[in-house]
Amino acid sequence: MQHLNIDVRAALGLQPSDIAVSLVVPTHNEARGLRRLLRALPSVVVEIIIVDWASTDDTRDVVSYIRPDALLVEQTGRGKGSAIKQGLALAKGHILITCDGDGSMDPLDMLDALNMLLGEEFDFVKGSRCKPGGGSSDFTRWRAFGNNVLTWCANQIADMSWTDITYGFNAYHRRVLPVTEGLADGFEFEIQLAARLSRSEFKIGEFTSWESPRVGGESKLNSVRDGLRILRVLWHERQRP
Repeated sequence: MQHLNIDVRAALGLQPSDIAVSLVVPTHNEARGLRRLLRALPSVVVEIIIVDWASTDDTRDVVSYIRPDALLVEQTGRGKGSAIKQGLALAKGHILITCDGDGSMDPLDMLDALNMLLGEEFDFVKGSRCKPGGGSSDFTRWRAFGNNVLTWCANQIADMSWTDITYGFNAYHRRVLPVTEGLADGFEFEIQLAARLSRSEFKIGEFTSWESPRVGGESKLNSVRDGLRILRVLWHERQRP
């Protein structure tokens, strides 16, 4: 079981009124997944921002019932990257975590991410299902193969060494935020961020994570279309000075 090995507030040198950890979750018709996620959040997450794109299910009711302290805002742009950037702009935490709202990601993995950010002085850490100790009960053979191929191609194009490029579970210090400016609005946002950070002076790494099957809703990812968009964006990243 994951444990938090450090006093977050003390490590950050915060005042009583400061927010230590903020969570940003982009959603679209993920009421059932949100129910699982919000009920299992570790207590260290004190600010929750849900950026919702036109949900027609019970998203609003689920959030208000389980976490009435959460901020739920309507997404003003289009795309996952746009939602994440909108949420990050509202977040007040010194540590920022982003994850999907489909209930597939284990919230307790956030503790491992925090241990790396605060105990090992990483600036940005990315969840990985492919590191020892991680995994997925939702991977079909085809999905696992596609993820491995895309990760390999992305690493070759952008000179990176990530093990699970498509996994949308990330945690970072607020000082990393300027790197997100001008990045893509779509699914490729998180991959583009990982590529840009790989070429920066920031200390980056991966934490192990376990993925469960999504709870309700439908995946917004189109493997071929989004895969090609990711590779195209990474090729442009490679050309940047």
